[in-house]
Amino acid sequence: MSKLFQQSSLIIYKRFTFLWVLITLLVLLVALYRNWQISLEKSYQNISETAIKLSNNTDRLIEDLFQEIYTLPAYEKNFSDCQEGLAPYLERIPLNDPKIAGLVVSDNTKLLCSTLSDTTGLVLSHARPRSISGPYNLSIFDQPVYFIQQKMGHYDIGILVLSSTIKNVLYPLDDSVNAVALYDNSERKTILRIERNPERSGWIFNNNQEDLSLQKDQSLFAVDKLYSIDGVKVMVFKDENTTLRHLGYRETLVSLTILIISCLLYFITKNFITKRYSLLGAMKSALKNKEFYPTYQPLFDKEKKKYAGVEVLLRWQDKKNQIIMPDLFIEEAEANGLIVPITLQIIEIAFNQTKALLNNYPDFHLAFNISALHFTDPTFFNKFNLLVEQYVISPTQIIFEITERDLLDKNNGIFFDKMRELRQAGFSLAVDDYGTGHASISYLHHFPFNYLKIDKLFIQAIGTKAITESLNDAIINMAKRLNLIIIAEGVETEEQVNYLSENGVRFLQGWYFSRALSIEKLFDLLQGEENESQL
Repeated sequence: MSKLFQQSSLIIYKRFTFLWVLITLLVLLVALYRNWQISLEKSYQNISETAIKLSNNTDRLIEDLFQEIYTLPAYEKNFSDCQEGLAPYLERIPLNDPKIAGLVVSDNTKLLCSTLSDTTGLVLSHARPRSISGPYNLSIFDQPVYFIQQKMGHYDIGILVLSSTIKNVLYPLDDSVNAVALYDNSERKTILRIERNPERSGWIFNNNQEDLSLQKDQSLFAVDKLYSIDGVKVMVFKDENTTLRHLGYRETLVSLTILIISCLLYFITKNFITKRYSLLGAMKSALKNKEFYPTYQPLFDKEKKKYAGVEVLLRWQDKKNQIIMPDLFIEEAEANGLIVPITLQIIEIAFNQTKALLNNYPDFHLAFNISALHFTDPTFFNKFNLLVEQYVISPTQIIFEITERDLLDKNNGIFFDKMRELRQAGFSLAVDDYGTGHASISYLHHFPFNYLKIDKLFIQAIGTKAITESLNDAIINMAKRLNLIIIAEGVETEEQVNYLSENGVRFLQGWYFSRALSIEKLFDLLQGEENESQL
């Protein structure tokens, strides 16, 4: 599965730009389609709210008009005397409410009374409890009027309203609205319609009493019925050009946003995967060309006053002779399974370079850093044992250092069984960088470690009065109780050497004694040490 994943990842890397463009286009199409849906939904919601608002305004207007009308004695059976019985009431109402242009009272057969001198052309309707008709062009008015009638008792009361009065309650605040109409659904005709003028600077009155076909030339419309008059509704239309223009703005904004984000993410991701896969390719090439090599960090035995061994450290010298430190590639090597072959290559080189040294100094040891990946790899220890046999290396001269940050699973028998097997074969095991991870005493009890390396973070705190300085005593005492041999790494000052010596720490490692050396300089160091001992 891991190999398949790596192959798939490599294919994606090689076709990354094409795949990224394809994904960007798909995301862009989905985003544009979704934006189009949201825009239409929002547009419809806006004009629906406008339609509701305008229908409420119209309902309030009509109900306000009839408030004074309800005071008329319209329920009396004999209401035929206009001048003395009804006219005084009718004449008073327009004076109190300027929105009422005139009043007409009729029964089922004829007009009985009116505040107008000329009612020619008015259509008296008795079909519905309340109705609106118009527009009417009466000679006494300078604009069309509308006729609102309501059944009251034995009579029909009609209110004449100027077209400007009705238009005032139908003007929308939404700039995207192109037209508003009062539509009589029963008669299937337009009662009143106002439209924006071509310059969109104002509104014009349209007298065309068309049927519902007026919807066909509009891109979007909403309807809300009047509660004050049955069968009449307010229709609000959104201009197609305005809708498309606003949609175009939003689509352009969405497109630019996605493209900008895509470009930024592309360069970030491209940089990351290029670094990763170029590093992966470079490591594979380096492994093939044997560009990885070991350096040796000496370990000083304070008790015997001589060097007791070295920690084998990994280095990479590329084709340009640049030295690359492990911090820059070790995680990538572990993630891609290259850490095992790199480790085996380093071990073989170290065995080849130090074979004579190990034969001449039986107490001298090599320490190699390994991780959980080495334990779970089915080939590592088999190949390692072959190298031990090939170069005739004594197991007692090998220490495997396992960093505390890479804790082994105590519940996985593979780790414990292999570690016990190694110890039984004579190899030593050290928990490395102790104090920087989360290893507990039970962890140290569970696995058969025989060395504990105190991390340089604690060693370099000696003499600084820092909190970490006080932890050294606790770590040293715990290691002694567990019968673990202590190694202090990162020793750089004489004060640190004295403190560790006073506390019984025998093995010291750090720049105070020596930096990491090539094999040639290691030989020189040991030869110089030998010459001094002979003096």
